[in-house]
Amino acid sequence: MAKGVLVIGGGPAGLGAARILGKLGIPTILLEKEDRLGGNPVLNHYHTLIPRKLKPEQVLGPYIKEVESNPNVQVKLRTELEACEGEPGNYKVKLSNGETHEVGAIVVATGFEHFDPRRKGELGYGLYPDVITNLELEQMFSKEGKLYRPSNGQLPKRVAFVFCVGSRDRQLGVTNVHCCRYGCALSGLQAMEIRQHYPDVDVFCYYMDVRTYGTWEYPFYWAPQEQYGVRYVRGRIAEITYSPADGRLRVKHEDTIVQRPSEVPMDLVVLVLGMEPSAGTKKVAKILGLAQDPDSKFLIPSEESGSNIISNKPGIFIAGACKGPIDIESSLSEGEAAGAEAAAFVGAKVTV
Repeated sequence: MAKGVLVIGGGPAGLGAARILGKLGIPTILLEKEDRLGGNPVLNHYHTLIPRKLKPEQVLGPYIKEVESNPNVQVKLRTELEACEGEPGNYKVKLSNGETHEVGAIVVATGFEHFDPRRKGELGYGLYPDVITNLELEQMFSKEGKLYRPSNGQLPKRVAFVFCVGSRDRQLGVTNVHCCRYGCALSGLQAMEIRQHYPDVDVFCYYMDVRTYGTWEYPFYWAPQEQYGVRYVRGRIAEITYSPADGRLRVKHEDTIVQRPSEVPMDLVVLVLGMEPSAGTKKVAKILGLAQDPDSKFLIPSEESGSNIISNKPGIFIAGACKGPIDIESSLSEGEAAGAEAAAFVGAKVTV
């Protein structure tokens, strides 16, 4: 049996897997299709991570440093999996850089993509510059350190967050009926950051219902309202338009609590994006023959294993957002668990 392990994806889950494998002395190949490690939080310049309100470099920086400095881990950037043959314990993999390797196990950690809001044309993304995404708001904070209206560079007087764009939406079909899991909490955090730095800016959150999981309830739902004055409106957004008369957006919605239609002027609208399987997840699933959810196309674990990181293919393990929406710290933990399972599968002998 080959003793090495291939890890596909250099985001949080892949870093967690590679870190554990390297610490255990397992020869590991870590593939990342982009030019650096860290996944979406690093590549897309996230500003502050939930739930501990830390910067990406604080959470992922130590993992990246440890993986890159471990002699047991070969990091291959700008590289993807192209083919795989063989059997569990003796896989022969072909990489996009022309190399071939024999490995005993594989960890798939290919992550997710943000929903493209252009698919919801009624929300005005791509038509009106002051309709942005929560990802673009993160980049405003992280790269420019200020809040502004893209249309004129001025500070907005009113900001609206629209929840569940590309999530829990049957109009998009069965592919996008799942909850993104992170959106409610992140919006609460972003709303608090706006109110903290710009107390004169009014902030509204438009929601179907709020899902702040576990211990996230107070810090990311009640605190924004009670400590920072963020206004939560339960409503269904029908359309976002633009009024040339005053240069402001109009959020047209039905307030489902008072049960009446409403139209509210806004200066900046933030669309809270859902999560979808990445192109890499779909590609790797096809190459390796991994089971996918018939609707969402996220990877699904073996029904026989009882574990959510063991795939339907022996010797192949799945971790992180390739399986569905998950927060970053949980992705790191799942990656570590998948790395430990892969180490056990290749027969690693660990002395404590």
